[in-house]
Amino acid sequence: MKKHGFLLAIILLLLTGCGSANLSIQLEQTPIYEHGTPSEMTVSITKDGEAVNGLTVTADLEMAKMDHGHLQANLIENGDGTYSGEVELPMGGEWIADVKAESADDKAEELITFDVKER
Repeated sequence: MKKHGFLLAIILLLLTGCGSANLSIQLEQTPIYEHGTPSEMTVSITKDGEAVNGLTVTADLEMAKMDHGHLQANLIENGDGTYSGEVELPMGGEWIADVKAESADDKAEELITFDVKER
C-alpha cells in the first residue's frame, strides 16, 4: 500500500510542476506532536513573488514511513498570504502534506515533506 501511495505522490508532484497557476506553496510553521493536543500548521502562498489571498486551502497529511491514515486540515486565510489550521498528529517523525490551493482563477498542489518534533 505504501508503494502505491509513494507512486501517487511522485505522479502528483510531476503534475504539479505542469500547472499554469504559478502559485508557490511553502510550509511556514511545522506542527508539533504533543499527546492529545492540536498543533498549528501554516503555509504561505505566493504568485510571482506576491502574497495571494482569497484561496481555499486544504492539507491532507500522512506519515511518510508508517500508516496512520490520512488527516485532513482546512487552512484558514490570515490575510497576508498565509493560511493556518490545527491538526492533532498521532506521533512525531517524518510527515507528508499534500497541500491544495484554489480560487476561481488559480489552482495549485504541492507535496511537502517535513519533520514533526515531539514536545
